[in-house]
Amino acid sequence: MKSYQHIFFDLDHTLWDFERNSEETIAELYQFLKMDAVGIPSARNLYESFEKANRWAWNQYHLDLIDKESLRINRFQIALSDYGVHDNDLAENMAQHYLYNCPQKKHLLPGSIEILEYLVQKTKLHLISNGFAEITQQKIENTGLKGYFKSVTTPSHSGHKKPQKEMFMYALQKANCSAKDALMIGDDVEADVLGAQRCGIDQVFFNPSKQINVVESTYEIEELNQLRHFL
Repeated sequence: MKSYQHIFFDLDHTLWDFERNSEETIAELYQFLKMDAVGIPSARNLYESFEKANRWAWNQYHLDLIDKESLRINRFQIALSDYGVHDNDLAENMAQHYLYNCPQKKHLLPGSIEILEYLVQKTKLHLISNGFAEITQQKIENTGLKGYFKSVTTPSHSGHKKPQKEMFMYALQKANCSAKDALMIGDDVEADVLGAQRCGIDQVFFNPSKQINVVESTYEIEELNQLRHFL
């Protein structure tokens, strides 16, 4: 069984429970901004529209088709448009509320702390995330993750984003690590698996939803605790 000296984790959807934290924030936002008054039936409806728009916007951002500021606001404009609402001021208020409050949420995916406690005794741990640097840092500090990681790499640090090879090479250099001694763990086939493959890093595809994966990864797991089987 191969031994890895450095393990790189993705953050959102891998350790930090994006869906739960985001839905809580959207529910609070719905009440605070009285969004029933503009014709949105419920907080759940708004979250479903936001989740779809957010996924699209992040994909565009990964592909360098939109910038950070466009991502920040466009996902709310698109979510509102599902209900025939075209109000840029409201979308801006939503974006500000979301970006301030969501990183304060503390929910992690099941087994996150337990697996980090296990791995930190055996190897060096790092984070590599496409999230905004300031938001990523807040999430790390508010969830008690800070003490586990030797380094944190975001596009603000590297000038690149996953799945770009340069993002991973920067993270390796920052960790003083060679590709053959590294392992990348993440939920996104394109950003995490293919990105790591491009520079010779072994990968773990974290696949709790059991989606059919057309890309072969070094390992695949459905629960974080399954990392114990080979690490």
